[in-house]
Amino acid sequence: MDCTEVRARLESLCDGELEEPCAARLRGHLERCPACRAHYAEAASLPARLAALPAPEPPAGLLPGVLHRIRRERVGRARLWGLPAAELLLFGVVLWYLSGPQGLVTLMQRTAADAASLLGWGAGVAHLPAATAGDVFLLLLFGLLVVVTVYHLTLLARAGFRTS
Repeated sequence: MDCTEVRARLESLCDGELEEPCAARLRGHLERCPACRAHYAEAASLPARLAALPAPEPPAGLLPGVLHRIRRERVGRARLWGLPAAELLLFGVVLWYLSGPQGLVTLMQRTAADAASLLGWGAGVAHLPAATAGDVFLLLLFGLLVVVTVYHLTLLARAGFRTS
């Protein structure tokens, strides 16, 4: 190795980032070359010299400026709690639509029949089932409930669960 290569890798040697064969070649060169050894001593002492320097004082307006920039938007109580009310209303409509246990049984029967039709359609022995108006209504309610819930969770996350 020549001096140019050794000096280019001195910081890596000081930081212990070199593979052992390369590090051994560098140490061998340092034993023979007083100029590179002086560069190595300077590079090796740099972390200790930097640690001895005092930390600079931050500008007076730094902390208030940072806090002002990261202050989160406050969400009003009506906006924050109005969404769970909408979610409960949509959930109530779904429960009303299902009409208790009999509505749930009917929904499960229709779902099973649709699944069987889809399997038959996939196998090529049946036609694709048409969606009934009730199933489309329930699907739209469910989609609306998901959208409102995701929006609500987004508001809560942005607000940091704080209210004004």
